[in-house]
Amino acid sequence: MDNRPLESRRRPAIENIYPLSPMQEGLLFHSIATPDEGVYVPQIVLQLRGAVDPQIMHDCWSEMVSRHAVLRTTFHWEERDEPFQVVHSDASLFWSQLDWSGIDVEEQHSRLGTLLYTNRRQAFDLKNAPLIRLQWIDYGGENSRLVLQYHHIILDGWSAGRIVEDAFRTYQRRCGSSRPPLPAPRPYVDYIAWLKSRKREATRAFWTDYTARIDGPHRITRDATGGKADFSSHHLTCDPAVSTQAAKLCRDMGITPNTLLQAALAIVIARKTGKRHVVFGATTAGRPPELQGVENMVGLFINTLPVCIEVDKGNLAPWLQTLQKRQSACAEHDYLPLREIQAGRGDLFDCLLVFENYPVPRDISAEATFAVTGVEVDEWTHYPLTLFAAADATKIAISARYDRRCIAAQEMEAFLNELDATIGEMVGGTAAVPHVSDPDTKPVDIDKPAPPVAVTHNDQPLSANAWTETEERIARIWAEVLKVEAQRNSDNFFDLGGHSLLAARVVNRVRREFAINFPVKVLFDRPVLADFAAFIDALKATAAPVGEYNAIEI
Repeated sequence: MDNRPLESRRRPAIENIYPLSPMQEGLLFHSIATPDEGVYVPQIVLQLRGAVDPQIMHDCWSEMVSRHAVLRTTFHWEERDEPFQVVHSDASLFWSQLDWSGIDVEEQHSRLGTLLYTNRRQAFDLKNAPLIRLQWIDYGGENSRLVLQYHHIILDGWSAGRIVEDAFRTYQRRCGSSRPPLPAPRPYVDYIAWLKSRKREATRAFWTDYTARIDGPHRITRDATGGKADFSSHHLTCDPAVSTQAAKLCRDMGITPNTLLQAALAIVIARKTGKRHVVFGATTAGRPPELQGVENMVGLFINTLPVCIEVDKGNLAPWLQTLQKRQSACAEHDYLPLREIQAGRGDLFDCLLVFENYPVPRDISAEATFAVTGVEVDEWTHYPLTLFAAADATKIAISARYDRRCIAAQEMEAFLNELDATIGEMVGGTAAVPHVSDPDTKPVDIDKPAPPVAVTHNDQPLSANAWTETEERIARIWAEVLKVEAQRNSDNFFDLGGHSLLAARVVNRVRREFAINFPVKVLFDRPVLADFAAFIDALKATAAPVGEYNAIEI
């Protein structure tokens, strides 16, 4: 008989506890700050052709949850000075089945769009595993769809592909395939241990030098005004002849398609902004080759880092080859958190380029009972503009996901058309870098730094004395989280050393202290102590109190 207290018996057994990777820290913040905007919850729609037994498929994915520790992981940020992740010994799969076999193709397409939208708005609870959901949809006539939705904090695209392959190979074995059992995977905690072993001094110095020519944030979109993000998408597929020429150019010059697309994007941004030194974000694979078996490991390895490019006149080949070498050097230092690289300079970019390069199996085995005939990916980030690019020997495709508050549909179409034309110029036989205006050209669409503004409250200068009770209580929370005491009520949270994750911790502490609820973004909008306290006072006067937040006991 189990004599433990009831609450202890209900709590799932804990297998491991360890820190977060840099990218996990960033995704944790955005999940806390905007839990209902649907960012960083990718959905992969797999089109299946052939006989599928939904119960066997369900059992195979349940086995994946047992097999991969990241699928049994939860995330916590309120209980300790640093956020941490907990691997539980067990977690129940979220699975549902839908029957659309009796409706026409157009209605099926409409329902799928609605389903993806609804899924995106159903936020994951990061403290409840697994952070993955599956839906199997019967389309009729041996056609079906498997919709895989997960939180990006546990998986990158490559890892999602590996899990899909593991699940489908397990399905075939359960249906009689002679394939051998899958080998035990190397746990994600080994990568976290590798990260902790890095000496960051040289890496920090590298990124300081790499970004030295960037004088501040580079924006190609407008500031968002009011309300939630209003995401839309626009797609570009290059002419097949251009795609074929691009593949040949990459082979001849010894560069990757990713470098070619980064170069084309840099030219378009330089033309738009009038600056030769441009910066945008890019995701890196983040899988260290010295970690044996890393290519088959499952978890979040990618990182988002700045790409700084000088668009200079001259021959195309040496310019592209220099970019390739420079980006290869970055790969040796691709584990540093973006917040450390950007520290004190704000967000350096508002455009992110994601080069998609991960496997989703199409031919599972010669004995397969079904085939994967198509793959669609639906994903949104917090950036105003994200370009998802894929390239092979015959096709270059780019999908732009953008916030309509920051860039209009017509502007987005024009931007992609210019990117298309630039790629065409680069592969069309010219030996020169496509034309960019002179560096003295006046930049456009770049926000100028705002002039200094005196910090006030109710139109009166903030005083170093006359602290309110709320200011004193909040100052105490700041001191406990930041390990630095505010000296004046005009002190700024971020000037005292605060950053995004510490902001999330402060907001959670303030929510509990005052029994009110509000988004993390408030602290970013009101980082001055007196302004933040005034907001809390106003909210207390109008808002109904909320219950206590529950915390996991470790």
